[in-house]
Order: sequence, then C-alpha cells, then structure tokens
Amino acid sequence: MTRQAFRKILSANDTGQTKSHQAGMLIPKGDSEFRDFLGSLDPGVKNPRRAIVCLDDDGEKLELQYIYYNNKLHDERGTRNEYRLTCLTAYLRQNGARAGDEVEISKDDDEPFYRIFFIPQAQTLPTKILLRGWRRVH
Repeated sequence: MTRQAFRKILSANDTGQTKSHQAGMLIPKGDSEFRDFLGSLDPGVKNPRRAIVCLDDDGEKLELQYIYYNNKLHDERGTRNEYRLTCLTAYLRQNGARAGDEVEISKDDDEPFYRIFFIPQAQTLPTKILLRGWRRVH
C-alpha cells in the first residue's frame, strides 16, 4: 500500500479573510506532481473537471472539484488558464481556518477516496506569510 500526501499553507485569500471572491485554491500549472495526484483533465475540453471525494477526520464525506479553467484556449476573449481546487469554503469555515493553517490531502492506492485533514497553526502568525503551492509530505 502506497500513500501520497500533499499539504498547503493557507493564505488569507484561501480562507476568505480578504473578503475577495475567488474560485477555489490555485494549483500552480508547474505543479505537475500534485496535478497528477488528483488525476488527469482533458485540455481539449473547455473547463474540464473531476470530483475529488474526500473523507475528513470525522469520516464525513466532502466532494471537492478539481477544475482546469481554460477558456483562454477555447474562447476568443477567454482570459483564464489555471487549475483550481474548489468546494472547500464550507469545510474551511467549519474548522475556523485562518491564514497560516494547513490543509492536507492524502490517498492510499488501495482506497477509492482521498482523505482531507485540517491542521491549525500551533503558534502565532508571522507578519507575512510566504505564499507557496502544494508540497508533498513524506
């Protein structure tokens, strides 16, 4: 059994603290390892998506959406060409997520679902948070 896990330090934008409206957490285009972990999306289809079914610490089911917003490739006036993980807002609010906290998504090869964990920050927030994408956890 092989387990893969990835973590992301949450930004104020991810948690809704900035009051901005964004379509989920950005997944850097260069982060092919994390994108492969979530599964393939067909760039020939406009805005392809796939459901990522997760279980949280309490065994509750959470269905995320992994989306490639690619209307720049399909529409003359399209502007978006980015990967996002959406449908996390309620989960983050339920856990009282703040900038600096972390989210971990993992999967065992022999399980049909992913697992999601909220990891609160143990110490006080630094003045500035260095923004990074998802990182693999070993």
